[in-house]
Amino acid sequence: MMTQKITCLVLALSVGLLEVPGPVVGSDSDEVQPSLDKLVEKPYVEVLEAAPKLKIDANQINAFKKKLEREKEAEKQRLEAKEKAMESQVKQIKADLDRMNKSASRDTPEMAKRRQDLHCQMLKRRKEAAKYNVERENGLDVLYDNKLAKLDLLKEWPPTQATINQTIASGKARQRRHGNVEDIGFRDIGEGQEKDIKRGEEAVKELQRYGLLPPEIQDEVVNAYIRDLAQGIGRSSDLKVPLHVKVLRTDEINAFALPGGFLYVNSGLIQKAETESELAGVLAHEIAHITARHSARLMTRATIASIIYQAAQVAAAIFTGGVASVGVYYALQYGFYGLGLALSLTLLGVSREFEAEADQLGAQYLWKSGYDPKGFVSFFDKMASEKGYVRSLSFFRTHPAFYDRIVKTFQEIAYLPPKEDYVTDSKEFHEIKERLKKVVEEEKKKDPQAPTLKKEPDCPEDKQAPAEESKPAPTR
Repeated sequence: MMTQKITCLVLALSVGLLEVPGPVVGSDSDEVQPSLDKLVEKPYVEVLEAAPKLKIDANQINAFKKKLEREKEAEKQRLEAKEKAMESQVKQIKADLDRMNKSASRDTPEMAKRRQDLHCQMLKRRKEAAKYNVERENGLDVLYDNKLAKLDLLKEWPPTQATINQTIASGKARQRRHGNVEDIGFRDIGEGQEKDIKRGEEAVKELQRYGLLPPEIQDEVVNAYIRDLAQGIGRSSDLKVPLHVKVLRTDEINAFALPGGFLYVNSGLIQKAETESELAGVLAHEIAHITARHSARLMTRATIASIIYQAAQVAAAIFTGGVASVGVYYALQYGFYGLGLALSLTLLGVSREFEAEADQLGAQYLWKSGYDPKGFVSFFDKMASEKGYVRSLSFFRTHPAFYDRIVKTFQEIAYLPPKEDYVTDSKEFHEIKERLKKVVEEEKKKDPQAPTLKKEPDCPEDKQAPAEESKPAPTR
């Protein structure tokens, strides 16, 4: 009988029927909390709020991490198989075209129709192969790094929070770096911002000259709302230069800042934000990069030249049907590539140290302006956790992840003096989102091919439902 029980247990383990159990509350309680599978799917805010109430076993955490590693590897293999299947179909289509070309010197009407159909099929298969490639090489890292970060938060946040409470109680909270939040606007953060204006102007002109910026939204109501929102946060920051805000027409989910007060917000990011505080959080983070002069401290003429070179490589790959990349995928998907896809992170001043500083300052600027300082983390979490994460990858190319940033941001939020009635949302924000959606549709109809890298065949199937979204393998 004992042998049979052991055999059943081994079989259950081998097929993954035994889930890693969830942590429990206290040693004297029988109440079972959500399993680790469920906890890593929750937003960061919920994980942080739950962590102090949970008693986590280190062995559970380690076992679940190994399980996630196996799951990630299985998902990589699945995506690779799908990518190869698409590539195989592209080869078959090329062979069909080759046979057609050898069969006659000129196309009959039937052959011309068949050729266009094959071109459309090839384009569709290339798009799908590129999507699987991007998800395998980039998207999976985003998805699973977030899950691992949440596991670390469950273990590390309770002692961190206790330390913060002790520091506040001892009267030493303002001794942390940039701890003088009541002096925002009067602090010497990023001295010399005025020197960056000319450098930023030159960068913008050069990027426009090479066609690296998507078209600007022309609707003044939308522009005025985003401009007013950003400038309101700017007035509650350490910014000492005028803020120039532009809304770009692109589905790419991103925003970026250049030296001297030049702030670009993509229409895709505005549409993706669910609350005004989430949008405000991204704007505050980018304004923090400007005030701390991050990109100015790193940007040189050489880096701009490298951006142009990267963009040329992307264009060449598209024209020649070369190897898929993030830039190629977006170019094929939307007909153009935005700045966030063709640049090196160095140009934007992205580094571990600078991102941590922008996270801290951004949270402070939200707090000062009356917005919920958790707004940026909420948006960050949404980008990292959603399935079908390809369209979010541009955001993570300019906002790298994960654990240290989340912890440090929440550390800052915990240090901030409490306020009542934070602004989280507004009716105007949702009205602007609806208006922006219509504006984008109308502008695309007027200018459907601009900007584009090549003329694509008129493929009716492209207007149908999108190809299957790639989904992570189920957790077992």
